[in-house]
Amino acid sequence: MDKKSIVDFFDSRADKWDDIQIIRAEKIGKILDVAGIDGQSRVLDVACGTGVLEDFYLKRGARYVLGADISPKMVELAKDKFKEYSNIEFICADAENYPFENGFTNAVVFNAFPHFINPDRLIDNLCSCLVRGGTLTVAHDRGRQEIDGFHSIEAAKVSNGLMSEDDLARLFENSGFKDVYTLANEGIYIVSGTK
Repeated sequence: MDKKSIVDFFDSRADKWDDIQIIRAEKIGKILDVAGIDGQSRVLDVACGTGVLEDFYLKRGARYVLGADISPKMVELAKDKFKEYSNIEFICADAENYPFENGFTNAVVFNAFPHFINPDRLIDNLCSCLVRGGTLTVAHDRGRQEIDGFHSIEAAKVSNGLMSEDDLARLFENSGFKDVYTLANEGIYIVSGTK
């Protein structure tokens, strides 16, 4: 797996991305509850795609959202969808290495974690842009077995597979996160920690 393949994969699917999304609002609500998204949040939405979660952030009154994605076409579509909102911005960036400014209260990686080549580098980088007491949440609105099964068919060349919640919790702890919370079953996967 290499980053060019990841960019090409998601660029090639960008135009139809919103059409194939299944929005599981109840699960997204649970994920954002765990992530602590509220009216005071400054959110870094990592691997934001076309802005799948932005409406949910808006409903919770988030003060500011920066969506970052490695796919230029996904970012282009997200910018167009949310152009009327002054508190939502999008950038094309590799979240493993991009020097995000410090000051985010929350970072969320939703339905994207297996596509990162260096998950430990990603966790370290996201930690560096959070304020003290900020929260990082990695989540999927499906269980690990379903994610890995789907990726083995559709995205085998651009997925590392979803690591166990215990292994990811250890990565969080190694990066200095405290109070790491995990929830993983057939229908949802969440790992969240506080800086």
